[in-house]
Amino acid sequence: MEKYHLDAQANRELDDLVRELTGEVPSVHDAGFHRRAALLAHELPRELRKALVDFRLTGPSAGFLLSGVRISEDLRPTPAQWHEPEDSVALREEVVFALCAQFLGDPFGYATLHTGLLMHNIVPIKGHEKEQISSGSEEVLEWHTEEAFHPYRADYTALMCLRNPYGAPTTYADVADLEIDDADREILRQPLFATRPSGSHSAERNAYTTHLPEHRHARARESFERIEELHRDPPAQRVLFGDEADPYLCVDPDCMTPLNEDAAGALRRLCAEINRKIQDIALTPGDILFLDNFRAIHGRKPFKARFDGTDRWLKRMNITRDLRRSRSRRLSADGRIIS
Repeated sequence: MEKYHLDAQANRELDDLVRELTGEVPSVHDAGFHRRAALLAHELPRELRKALVDFRLTGPSAGFLLSGVRISEDLRPTPAQWHEPEDSVALREEVVFALCAQFLGDPFGYATLHTGLLMHNIVPIKGHEKEQISSGSEEVLEWHTEEAFHPYRADYTALMCLRNPYGAPTTYADVADLEIDDADREILRQPLFATRPSGSHSAERNAYTTHLPEHRHARARESFERIEELHRDPPAQRVLFGDEADPYLCVDPDCMTPLNEDAAGALRRLCAEINRKIQDIALTPGDILFLDNFRAIHGRKPFKARFDGTDRWLKRMNITRDLRRSRSRRLSADGRIIS
């Protein structure tokens, strides 16, 4: 995994950009915010820009860990729900996160996930403790490719740590580290794995869509209907794709059904190999983890949430290198919400 640490001088330079950006655009969930961030990102410290560009263009590993981002002393309590607060763009941390993301691509959201918000609160939610979703806590969040089912899944998924008082680790593995024999590679390259949407994309998990403007509410209804259709008739996908010697990976065992016995065996052996190579990364406040969603899988180990405002709090963004690919599923060329 690539690593880069921000020193005190770099943090002071970031402060000027934060003040300029937050003074111009009201919300990190607004497309205009990211247009402006894409411009101001070119004023980030040069060595940081170089490290992010090298990660994007040369792909030396599946992960990039940026550490040392200063966390505000007056950081508010950890939200009790993922949809709170939506108006926190003044948070220095969000702006730094968004600025760095511009060097990998364009942040975007899904109409069926967190009501289309472009930056997510990943927090434990009371009542979700035993569930296999990001708001769970007491169960292992099994490793996966982010949104493995989706035709417009992210090129990168990114996590920023604001709090992690008990050191709950994120789990991570790089496809380049996996030992997969030729016979299994051949099977895993075939469209033999029916892949359903994850539970996070259900209408029940996104009940707050009822508070959206009418045009977005109508699009959300259509989007959830599409999700239901994918549950009824999940597409058959490849687990390995791209270059034969250095393949990409798309896998989510909880949502995948192999279509024959050979596929089931190959997937079972791949899962065993991933479990053998999985690593723990305990994110600390001020860490940003950028994961190549074509090469890395990630999850989370369990922890005991307190529900007292001091719990683990991450920010998450999905990033695409080519926003045009999803144009037919967005309201405008500059729209960031995929329906």
